[in-house]
Amino acid sequence: MATRRPSILDKALWGGTTLPILLDGETVIQGSGAIIDWADQQTQDPARRLTLAGALEIEQHADHVIGTHVRRLAYAELLPRCPELAKLALFGKASAAHRLVGNAMWPLTRRSMMRMHCVTPEAAAESRSILESELDRIDRTLADHRRYLAGDRFSRADITVASLLALFARPQEMPTYHEMSFPEALVADFERWRDRPAMRWVVAQYQAHRVPKPAAEWTKLPL
Repeated sequence: MATRRPSILDKALWGGTTLPILLDGETVIQGSGAIIDWADQQTQDPARRLTLAGALEIEQHADHVIGTHVRRLAYAELLPRCPELAKLALFGKASAAHRLVGNAMWPLTRRSMMRMHCVTPEAAAESRSILESELDRIDRTLADHRRYLAGDRFSRADITVASLLALFARPQEMPTYHEMSFPEALVADFERWRDRPAMRWVVAQYQAHRVPKPAAEWTKLPL
């Protein structure tokens, strides 16, 4: 059994539909949700299963709302105004051959990504407002000092919400976030949201449940 090491932004900025990929013999399991389903089926210990009551609903909402607007906000700030930062994130660690193809295809790729994610002049403000509302909702959920979003232990809900918000929470366990260059508008979002309960919760989840990986181990970022 093997897993393809995903880029750090595979779920947050690419969409989470086909990456990461897990190989179990000749069986290919694509997407973090499908991998969690597979892992739950493999374990004989119910206490190790990640699908708790209410967790799947939280995961699906986060994927559809938080994930969509994290991606849209990032793209809306990067692609129209700072396309070179996006291209560097995508191809900076690629092979020479991939960089050559990527550079040649970049104008088309950039336009396609902007269409795919509805990057309009109003996109950043719209997605920023929706994320503010989602952070308000998570803050209210955490107001009772709970450690986890569904039940009394770590679940797929925590994996999904924490991974989608990690771009803005910037946990130390994700060193690439601290090495990347971002537009000023996104840096302002990092600073403005940093001390919110939701963001402190994301940092705590990474501290508790993720082993730090050296930045050099991560592959290119799918921007």
